[in-house]
This record gives sequence, structure tokens and C-alpha cells, in this order.
Amino acid sequence: MSYTIEEIERDWGATSSFPEIVIDAFERAEQILGRDWVASTRRVSGGQVRGPEPLLAVVSMGGRLTALGAVKNAEKLVAKLKRHDISAEAELTAMHLLHVRNKKAEIDYEPGSGNGRKVDFRIRVTGKDWTYIEVTRPNISEAMERLTVILSRITGLVKEIKREFALEIFFRREPDDEEVEGLLDPIRQFCIDSSCKHQEISDLAFLIISDVPGQITPYQESEDHAMPRLGAAQVIVGKDEPKRHIVARIPYSDKRADDFLHNEAPQLPKDHPGLIMVDVSGEPTAFSSWGVILARRFQPGIHTRVSGVCLFAPQLLPLDNGIIWIPRVQLHVNPNARLALPSWITGSLKDAANDFGTLLRSRGTAPQ
Repeated sequence: MSYTIEEIERDWGATSSFPEIVIDAFERAEQILGRDWVASTRRVSGGQVRGPEPLLAVVSMGGRLTALGAVKNAEKLVAKLKRHDISAEAELTAMHLLHVRNKKAEIDYEPGSGNGRKVDFRIRVTGKDWTYIEVTRPNISEAMERLTVILSRITGLVKEIKREFALEIFFRREPDDEEVEGLLDPIRQFCIDSSCKHQEISDLAFLIISDVPGQITPYQESEDHAMPRLGAAQVIVGKDEPKRHIVARIPYSDKRADDFLHNEAPQLPKDHPGLIMVDVSGEPTAFSSWGVILARRFQPGIHTRVSGVCLFAPQLLPLDNGIIWIPRVQLHVNPNARLALPSWITGSLKDAANDFGTLLRSRGTAPQ
């Protein structure tokens, strides 16, 4: 059963300036994954939704599924995708990143690696050697969950303090639970007594009152002390409420890059190039913090079967005429690997990284 653009606009909302691309993606997703999978993108607890996110879930899937034409044993991957297996979606995205600029590439799904183990897939272009790929998608770390709860508790104070203010809490280090409890009263008092614009709280944090409630302009630290941070904000604006907001930011660096190298590297063979591709959608600081960790591990005699690590995170970015699905990509090449990545792979991933950066620059922003 074919889709019409009128049906898609009725059930999913506005489409795009390129209806033929949307229809093609919907029909491919239905043909491979089934109409029920397509319909499931609109289902939420208690009903159905329409709008750009469910629409792009289908369009992005339809686009990525074009890679399956090059995949041997693709039926195994399709079965996982039909079950909404997030690891399988990460594998498909990794294939798409390598295949989209190399349409004649061959992909073999779940081949043996010669050491009694299987890898997620291997890929090659005509006449070239296979490169073996391991794909992983980390769950949100316990550390990140804990800091998210702390941020929510602190920014939630904005609901209690019934006066106009704009506050930023800037942490120099991660607080323990006792320190969080000790911060709550000083924050309340600081917001009530606005005679002071800045207050230090030992070596833990400082508080800053800014000038425009409701307009968030985060404090900018010097590059000498810059580090990845998790942030949260709560804003209250309304006719019957004083305008006010609280922003809080805490240093955070996910150190699990070591764990992934340790766990994934043994899967790769020693006699072929090997690439680990990590979907870091759940780790917002990976792009800024993992590079340093990987550089320390890419030493002579350590993880030499790993030719490189590619971080990627599919994102939805607003444009003037709608929203686009695009992966953010960052490649870290191991200079001490036994075998280097093929130039066509490094070129494809660097081009993908440049595409994302170009899009952000066109919007007046840049990757953090």
C-alpha cells in the first residue's frame, strides 16, 4: 500500500519542500520494516502524536535503509530493527555513514573475525581489504543520572522564590550529597537579597545574578579552565508570576571510553583494519572529553588492533524551512595501530563531520 503526501501530512503533520523524498522514505520503511513499524513512530503512552519528530523518525530510517541493499545477511538486522532494537539502529546508522558516500561498498553483517568471535559488520570497496567494525551504544551512565537529579533539584528552587531574578549557579567541581543540601538555603537567600551580584561558596561554586530574567546567557569561563559540563535551566514566565530563572552547570566527563576500548577491541581481528563506532547520543560530553582519553590509550603496544574510534550522535537540528536529521561525527585515528584505516573510510567520516559543522555554522552556532 503506497503513501500519499496528503495522508502523511494528515497523520504526521507538515512534511518538507521535497515531498517525493518523504514519500520514498515512507514506502521504503514500510516495505522493509512493515506498515505497523511506520505507524508505531506516532504512538506514545495514552495516544498518538504528530509533528516533526515522528515524521523524521520515518524519513531518517527510510534514508538509512538504502544501505541494506549492500548488506549480506541483512535479514538478521531487519528482524532487530522491527523490534525497535536501539543497538541495531546504531549499527544501521554506522553502515549508513560509511555507505552513503561509497554506494558500491559491500557490507557483511555479523561475520566471524577469525578469533572465534563475531563482529557487528565488515565493509570494503571493490578490490580493497575488509575493515571490521564494532558498534556500541552506551546507556546513560550512573554518574550522569546522579548529576541530572542534582541539577533538577537546584533549578527547581525557582518555583519557591516568588520574586523576579535571574540566577546562574556555576560549579567548579562535582558536589557530594551533603554539599547539595548545604547549598539550598544560601541559594534561596542570595535570590531574595539582590544587593550582591556575585557570591562564592567555598571552592565548590559561585552564584551570579544577571540582568534579564527569562533570557538565559550562561557565564563564559576562560579557555584555561574550560571543561565539559552538564547544564539545566528552569524558567517561569507568566502573567501572574514574577519572571525568573535558574541555570546550573556542573563539571562532567564520562570516562567510559576506557571501558569501550577494553571491551570492544578484543572482538576485532589482528590481520585487518578495525574500527569501533560509538553512538554517544546519551553522553553529551563525549565529543569534548573522550578525545583526550583515547589519545592516552593510543600508545605503542596498546590496543593496536583498533585502527580508530568514531563517535557519532544523530541529531535533529532546526532550519529556516523545517528540521533536519543529521549525525554529528568525530573520528579519532590510532597512530600506533597495527593496520591503518583505509583512506576511503577516513575520508567518508571526515566529510560527515564537516557536513555537520558546516550546517551549524550556517545557523550561527558551532559544536560544543
